[in-house]
Amino acid sequence: MRIAVFSDIHSNLEALQAVLDFLSREKIDQFLCLGDIVGYGANPNECVEMIKNLNCLCVAGNHDWGVLDKTDIANFNEPAQVALLWTKHRLNKESREYLAKLPLKVEWEKFFLVHATPKEPADWHYIYRLNQAEAQFQYFNQPIGLIGHSHYPIIIEQNIERKQIQAIQTHQVSRFNIDCRYLINVGSVGQPRDGDCRACVVIIDNETNGIRCERIEYNIKLAQQKILKSGLPSILAHRLALGK
Repeated sequence: MRIAVFSDIHSNLEALQAVLDFLSREKIDQFLCLGDIVGYGANPNECVEMIKNLNCLCVAGNHDWGVLDKTDIANFNEPAQVALLWTKHRLNKESREYLAKLPLKVEWEKFFLVHATPKEPADWHYIYRLNQAEAQFQYFNQPIGLIGHSHYPIIIEQNIERKQIQAIQTHQVSRFNIDCRYLINVGSVGQPRDGDCRACVVIIDNETNGIRCERIEYNIKLAQQKILKSGLPSILAHRLALGK
């Protein structure tokens, strides 16, 4: 089984379409989405519809909850708050209903899916340091935990016997070690922040135990033009080209 995992689309239709076009040539059997379908970008309903039509396993992100008033948007920065309010008034009924049904976490086969952290998923904590990642392994039992939220792709590997962990850049790993457990941040489709402006998606092959992280070019200028034309904060457009 070949599995595509992605997160943090953030209403960026151009990025999502490019990723799905790429995946259509990859013979994917299962799609996994780790949340934040909406927020920041100019096409929330279109992105929700595309994810809905994939029939993928999907969890809720903080922006998905924010537009539904299920989490306090006062905790977001100002551009994010403006985008959430803009999105809230433009979501159609079908989009709202889909987002409202998304769970905070999903356990599927050997994977644990959550947007932010296995511990306290509704508090939307970030993982930036190894000690933060290390504390999360005790809150899921599966070999592989999948997260998004920080928009920064990274693989955290924990040796099962010694409990030692290390951070590995995604391009440095091609196969899972059966003696290890993993916490994998799959980066962002619609707003990467690791200095690479291309959309990010992770492909896992259950038969070969393989993993690879792909970066996909998309029409950034069109996504920027839509944001600026919509009246959303200009920083949300400018940062797309910077990968920040």
